[in-house]
Amino acid sequence: MTSAASPTPGSRVLQVYRDPPLDGPTNMARDEHLLHAEHARPATIRIYAWTPPTISLGYFQRSAELAQLPEDVRDLAIVRRITGGGAILHDREVTYCLVLDDSVPHTHQSPTELYRVVHECWRDAVAADGPRSELAPDSFPIPTPRTGPFFCFEKPGRTDLIIGPDKLLGSAQRRLPDRVLQHGSLLLGQRYKSHPGVDLHEPAAETVEQWITDFLSRLSAELDLPCHARDWADEQLADVAHRRRQYADPDWTNRR
Repeated sequence: MTSAASPTPGSRVLQVYRDPPLDGPTNMARDEHLLHAEHARPATIRIYAWTPPTISLGYFQRSAELAQLPEDVRDLAIVRRITGGGAILHDREVTYCLVLDDSVPHTHQSPTELYRVVHECWRDAVAADGPRSELAPDSFPIPTPRTGPFFCFEKPGRTDLIIGPDKLLGSAQRRLPDRVLQHGSLLLGQRYKSHPGVDLHEPAAETVEQWITDFLSRLSAELDLPCHARDWADEQLADVAHRRRQYADPDWTNRR
């Protein structure tokens, strides 16, 4: 991976941001910043985690459903995403956010094909020294923004990563006329009894780091774009702070 300096204007690279654990509003604001930022072209990926544990609501979900959650997760922090699908309990996981512009051929494929590409990269990276997972087959339902159970990980959809009948990795998208954002969660562990899905049995930090490195290498090859490490600039963080106010606002969280 190349240095953290800005790429040369006109160069075509996969920009890579590696973030420490952050709260829900900040994570969602950083993702949204990348979706709209000109500097994120043609491709940017962000790898991150969450603190404190947070439930992210899908864009179309009704916040009233939160009152019906099991007691062990009812009082967790809440944030609303700009992507559809079911809620996700973000705790012990690796989260990624991939943004591609329309100069990347993958943006012209169907939503499920982009899910498939990214999920295969994760599958093969983890399989090197972790449990073997597989893509949910075409007989499974196609993920949609508005339908499904409350928690995304309660029911796998087509192209999700599964171990046996249970979901290990799922993703969601937001599409603009010239951009697509796809973000998703790979479960490393589950401390809450009510946390649905299957996890990777709390792997060591060095193992997780190797999986991430391998995933980025595979994604770089798939997109035919070399990785280029990036740091957040002050003007980017100022925009993130502006966008964060929306995600921290109860009116946004409870808008549905």
